[in-house]
Amino acid sequence: MKKIIHQVDSRHTVFYLILEGRKIGFYLSNRLAKIFFSYLDQGVLVDFEIQPKMKKIGHMYYYQVAHFNQIIRLNPYQVHYDLYHLRQEMKDVLTEERYYLFIDFEMTMPGFKEQTFRPEIIQVGYVLSKAKENEILNDGYYVLPKEAKTLSKRTKRFLNLDEEQFFNEAIPYDDFYEKLEVIMDTYQPKLVVWGKNDLTALNDSFNLHQKRKLTHDSDFIDLLKLHKDYFNLKDDLGLFKAYQTYYAVEFDQAHDAKDDALVTKLVFDAFLSYM
Repeated sequence: MKKIIHQVDSRHTVFYLILEGRKIGFYLSNRLAKIFFSYLDQGVLVDFEIQPKMKKIGHMYYYQVAHFNQIIRLNPYQVHYDLYHLRQEMKDVLTEERYYLFIDFEMTMPGFKEQTFRPEIIQVGYVLSKAKENEILNDGYYVLPKEAKTLSKRTKRFLNLDEEQFFNEAIPYDDFYEKLEVIMDTYQPKLVVWGKNDLTALNDSFNLHQKRKLTHDSDFIDLLKLHKDYFNLKDDLGLFKAYQTYYAVEFDQAHDAKDDALVTKLVFDAFLSYM
């Protein structure tokens, strides 16, 4: 629906349009109101979609806004929001002729009675490729924690780990750091992650081990956030739910960093094909 706003009610986060000679109200959820309501005013052009159900406020019923496509002030002319342009910008960024490092980490988890706890990376998985191209390299391995000599039952249960096998196979953090340094220096990739946790985990590991940061926050692409912005999702989308949606194939998550990194690449490629 694309119309010019007739009136705004800031108390109830409602705006009104004139449709076929009738004054019709449209309601914004708290989430949408925090982002968009300050842009809404009489005479502003809005392009938006509505939810199938109406919402009662006081004695009146209102259509609930599902999401906005465009919000444009006409006098003076100013584009406040343009989903179509945003989607094109996403596509331009993701199809650049560059390398992408799809990376995932598994972390230690606190014991059930621990009061103070600092999570550490104990498993790394990554796949390097260009967009929608074959892998150049992939790897996955355990990483020794700096502070823990044992793993909590919660960690072992969640990651299905055998503790003796883990400590026999895990490599020192310095080895992981050197491997990542070579990749960053050689390919200058964007690091593609699903959510913010992996970015935070890597930054925390640099600090914990007193290492120079190999990445900046601008080096990361949060594929979950791109999905939420592109499809106007209210809630977070699980990585494996996204995979099942794109490929119509069941895939049980085993909480393995290498598997998760590969699935992240597959979802990335499917997202580009959809765009």
